[in-house]
Parts: sequence; structure tokens; C-alpha cells
Amino acid sequence: MAALSPAMYEELAGVARAAQAAGHGGKTAIYREAAQRLGISVPTLLTRLKQVRPARPRKRRADAGTSVLTRAEALLISATVEETRRLTGTGDLPLEEAVNALRASGKILAGRVDETTGEFTPMSLSAIRRALVRENCHPGQLAAPTPASRLRSPSPNWCWQIDASVSRQYFLAEDGAQVMDRRVYYRGKPGNFAKVNDRRLWRYVVTDHASGYIEAFYVQGAESAANVLATLIYVMTERAGSVMYGVPKYLMADPGSAMTAGTTRSFLDALDIEPIINKVGNARAKGQVENAQYIVETHFEAALKLRKPVSGLAEINALAAQWCRAYNATATHTRTGTTRQAAYLTITDRQLAPPVEVLRSLATTAPVSRKVRDYRIKHEGQLWDVSGLPGVLNDGTLEVVTNALDPTTLRVLVVGENGKPAHYLAPRVEFVGYGFEASAAVIGEAFKAPPETPVDAARKEMERLAMEVQTDAEAAAARKAKRRAFGDAIDPTKPWREAKVPEALPRAATPSQVEAPTIIEPAATLPTIRPQYVPTPLTHAEMARGLKRRVEERGGTWGAEQYARMAALWPDGAPEEDLDACAVALMRGGLRAVAGGVA
Repeated sequence: MAALSPAMYEELAGVARAAQAAGHGGKTAIYREAAQRLGISVPTLLTRLKQVRPARPRKRRADAGTSVLTRAEALLISATVEETRRLTGTGDLPLEEAVNALRASGKILAGRVDETTGEFTPMSLSAIRRALVRENCHPGQLAAPTPASRLRSPSPNWCWQIDASVSRQYFLAEDGAQVMDRRVYYRGKPGNFAKVNDRRLWRYVVTDHASGYIEAFYVQGAESAANVLATLIYVMTERAGSVMYGVPKYLMADPGSAMTAGTTRSFLDALDIEPIINKVGNARAKGQVENAQYIVETHFEAALKLRKPVSGLAEINALAAQWCRAYNATATHTRTGTTRQAAYLTITDRQLAPPVEVLRSLATTAPVSRKVRDYRIKHEGQLWDVSGLPGVLNDGTLEVVTNALDPTTLRVLVVGENGKPAHYLAPRVEFVGYGFEASAAVIGEAFKAPPETPVDAARKEMERLAMEVQTDAEAAAARKAKRRAFGDAIDPTKPWREAKVPEALPRAATPSQVEAPTIIEPAATLPTIRPQYVPTPLTHAEMARGLKRRVEERGGTWGAEQYARMAALWPDGAPEEDLDACAVALMRGGLRAVAGGVA
């Protein structure tokens, strides 16, 4: 809408005041007279009057902001939808289906009952959605991410962050690093990725959380424990031109198999590094290294396109070290207000890493998994007792390591009460005569029941819950009496049985003209009939299809002339078994007798 001039604004303001003073019934004449005076139509005048007088606010409803859906009902509806999503993992139950099931089960009302007539009016689905939004439990609201926490490090080498990412641009070929052309390597051609999968470059980036210092290291293959340890050893050891080295106190990483592998955990435990693994899908917990990946890709890898291809890992790692040294010393960090190198050099004390040989030896001592059978595990030809380990699961697996200083016990890797890795000392099982265990109960003299596992406890608790009783004995009695689980509290078929399906009105129709065939009773005696084969002649179109192939197989050509001659020679057609003779006759151009005609 165009802006009004001061004169027009004053004129329209006078019209608005006159119309307001005229009251009901007198405004029309004022509007017509003003429109005629200004040379515009009455609708245009009314549109421009909106610019000089504010619109009257709409009156708020008396019941605005209220709902007949209680908070308990809203939470139950949302919990039902969320529970189905968590259980199936393939999408949640539609809101309408959840409401229908809960209504049919008598869990919610979600409607209004007229106190005078007793008539029940259910809430609409849109009203239920609005109520869920007001109660802050709508599925869309529940799917929103939680606010991010702010983290800080008191000094350099307090916390490092590590992340692996496959290089989106390069793979190592016979003639050096090659750019992965997106016209060749894209989602629609997964086979092209498979051809270079073992030659693709993986980029590991390590950052110091306090200073933001960046180190990049390239490997081949895939994200593995060996590559993680190679990267950590590279960054921990002192290098020419780099000021970032030593042993951090904490290490933040993704919950990938490489970081959760026993080899990596043993390596970190030996150096007293506490790993901090973020939850699945919460990569922003280590957003600094995620942003560093983008910096390396756009500042370093993008520049490699302007030079000759690198020959191998050693060359690209040397170039990456040069870039890291220059970037950390020149680029200003927005948080610290200085370069990353200057911020890192404020470190007052650091824990130096052991020599490379020691670090490599720590990396090679990996735990192994062993199966639990009757609270026993076999390792190195001996049997070890784990019945005293809290939370042990029969038929489960445990990771164990050997202890050279104490050969009588086996160390089981567990998580301690403080959440840190701990070692459970499993004693070796001793045997007596006839190959029996020394701790086994003697028949007729003692009885030793195995300890109850967490699975056994959960199984009993579920049985009491299903039978709606308090004790195991009552649950066994109820199950013996064939009581149905949960007492038929929820009937999932009720919405289907009570669905209000509208009756279909009859439509006009035409009676069917189909008549039943006449039934002929068989005669008392049937004469003996000898079957005879009567060849059926083919039509001209069918003959043409058969003759075309036969003529072309014999080196001839088929065209309109051959078709016309065929129709003239065999006006009534010919059987299929005579087509070879017909083809020979057409090819020779002569006449000879064949079944069905004369050629």
C-alpha cells in the first residue's frame, strides 16, 4: 500500500472523524461524498482509511486458552505415541490411532459431556494437537534437541577432541592422489566407491579444546582402532615445528567402534587418559573438532587441487603438517582473540608421553572376548570362575586380559562404581579327583544353588507384572490357572469392532444377462470314438509370422511381395507343420503339392 501524502492523510483523517461522529446509518453518505470529492471509489476510500485509523481489536473468547483435555490425558497420549516409536524404531503410532485405542480402553475421555442431555462430544484431532502443544508434550516438541551445554577447559592439554572423516575429494591411485569427480562418485553409483574403498583417504583431526590448536593426520582403509592409535601417537610425540604434544587428561570422541574397542581403551587406561564418549547422534558435544574438520577440508584439501597430485601418505601428511603449523601460527581464533599457537603456548606444565616404542607396545596389548558358560570362562586352556562378578550374564561375553604378575587370577575388564574402567580378579577353578571342581557340592551332603542373574530377576518381575500379582508364588498359581496377561485391560481390537462405518445407499444397477449353460445328461451307452487328428490351417497373419523367420533363416528376404504371393498360393491358409515346405516353395518360386493347397 502506497504511503499517503500529508495533505491526503489530513483529508482522510477528517473523513474518519466525520464518519465516527455520524454514527450508525450516516456513514454511507459521508463515504460517498468523500469518494466523489477525492475522485476515487468507495472501496478504495475504505482501504485508505485503514491507514489513518487503527483497526478495532478482535474480542477474545471467554474460554480462550482452556481445554477439556487434562494434563494427565495429554501426557498419556504423548507417552503412548513415544512408546511405540521407541519399541518399533520405524515410526511412531499416528496420533489418531493412539487416541482411539486409549478411548476404547477407557484410559482417556478427551471430550465434553453435556450435563443436561448426557451427550458426549469428542475433541477433534486438531484440538488435541493444540492441547498437546500447550502442555509441552507434542511429538514435534519432544523431537526438538535439548539445549547445548557450555564447556570450558582450564588450560591446554586438559582436553583433546578427535574425529575421523573420510576425505570427500581424494583417493590414492597408482599415479598419486586423485580427485573424486562427483560425476563418477555419487550415490547412484555405489560400485565406483567400492572400487576405491580400500584406497580412500581418511582424515583424523585432533584439537586442543582450550586453545583450539588443530592437528591433521591421514590414514588409509577405514576408521579402526589401529588408525586411532596411530593418530594419537603421532600427536602425543614431540614433532619439529609443532608445539602441541604430550598427554591430555581427557579425550572426547564419537561412540564409534574404533574408540570403544578394547585396544583403544587399554591404551588410554595405561596413559591415565579418561575418554569422554558422546551419545549417539550428539556430535555437537564435540563441535570444536567438527568445525576443525571443515577448516581442514576447505583450507587445506581444497588447495591441493592447484598442485600436482601427492604420491602417498607420507607426502600428504608432510603437507598437512606444514599447513597446520602455518595456520595455527597465523589465523586468529575468535574465542581467544589470538592465534592458536600463542594460546597453546600459555601452557605452564604438561605431561610428556612415553617414547614411541612404549606407546606402540601399549597399543598391541588388546583384551579378548570370552563366552560365559555356567559362570565359567575358558582362557589359555584354563577355567576361571566369574560367579562373584556383579551383573554377570550367563551365555554373555566378557573382555579379559592376562596379568603376568599374578598368574593365579584373570583380569576381567568392567566399569567401576565411579564409572571408570576397573579390573575384576577372577580366580582359577581348581580340580580334584575324577576331574570334578573342588568347589562343587557333594551329592547328598550339600546343595549350592547358582546365584540369581539380573536376567533371572527381570524375568520374575515381568511375570509378576503380567499376572498382576505381588509374589512369585502367586504368579505361578495364576499362570497355572491360565489367567490371561494384564487382565484384559487393553483391547486393541475394540476400535475396529466399534468403528462407525456409514451405511452405503443403494445404487441403480442393470440385471446380468449371463445365463447358465444347458446341462446335457450323458447317454446310456456311448459309441467308441477313435480320435483323429485334423490339422487346423493358420490365418495369413499367423503364416506370415512363421514364414518370415523361415525365409530369413534360408537367406531370403520377406516383404509385401512375398506376403501377396503367399495369400494367392494358400487362400485358405496352411497348417503349421507345413510351413517349412511352404517356405521352400516360396524360395524356389516353383509349384508343388503341399497340404492345404498347391504351390
